[in-house]
Amino acid sequence: MRSMIYPVPLAAIDIGSNAIRLILGELDQHGDVRTVKRVRESVRLGKDAFSGTGEISEKTIDRAVASFRKFRGILKDKGVTYVRAVATSALRDAKNRNDFVAKIKDASGITIQIIDGVEEGRLIYSAIASRLDLSEENSLLIDIGGGSAEITYTSEGQIRGTQTFKLGTVRMLQLLEDKGLKEKHLKGLIQERMGEVTSFIKDVVKKDELDSAVGTGGNLECLGKLRVALLNRTSMFTMSRNELGSLIEHLSGMSYKERVQFLRLRPDRADVIVPAALVTHAIMLAADIDVMNVPYVGLRDGILWDLAAQIQHD
Repeated sequence: MRSMIYPVPLAAIDIGSNAIRLILGELDQHGDVRTVKRVRESVRLGKDAFSGTGEISEKTIDRAVASFRKFRGILKDKGVTYVRAVATSALRDAKNRNDFVAKIKDASGITIQIIDGVEEGRLIYSAIASRLDLSEENSLLIDIGGGSAEITYTSEGQIRGTQTFKLGTVRMLQLLEDKGLKEKHLKGLIQERMGEVTSFIKDVVKKDELDSAVGTGGNLECLGKLRVALLNRTSMFTMSRNELGSLIEHLSGMSYKERVQFLRLRPDRADVIVPAALVTHAIMLAADIDVMNVPYVGLRDGILWDLAAQIQHD
């Protein structure tokens, strides 16, 4: 590794289907990474990408460009030169993804890498493994995003299988809109798509007994906090399947405006929280999982720590 001055500032950008997130960190001489700042921009790429046209609109691209210009200003102010920007489901699906990537590059100088589900699963696992010891367990990792749900099976600290399923929250809301249906129809739509999830879990887990389950993504982090607020629990880092069912009842009984007003959910969280809870509950049921850990790390952290590892090996 070449000589450098510590701490080394670095940044990761997670370009999701519901939001774009920037995370700033510092790499110290021992190889540890400390998070120093998080910025979230409410740019819902999936609303366009999962629509009938399959293209991200000029209006949405302009909002994304403005966000990346803001990020560039933050990076310059903090002296960050090591940056990795990763895009997932929405850009994987968007017909005009190349145009989007080019416009972001022109406006901010930041290069976007569109990754597949396998790489997404690896980065999420990397983040989780830095927080939880999975080395002696059979674990199912469930990440609920705006465009997809990533399910990864690990055994003895090794990834045994990863698959992406088109069960993301923004995607499900767009499907409702396209079909002219209401939120109450979500459960049925999700169940129609659970066959391949059940088959994947059966194929990779086989006869192994699952020791643990881990949930990641902004919606699951929100549900962990709602577990404390609505169910009077003391911890936001774990959740049972029955508790998740109770949260679904609470949230489904509230309107979008009530979730914003009384639960203080962000507008772009208040509509996706129910599909997220329903998809998670369906996966837990398919895998016969009773309890899930919520470590409050995810793809954004995995990108950052993976970048740090690359820097150290350069």
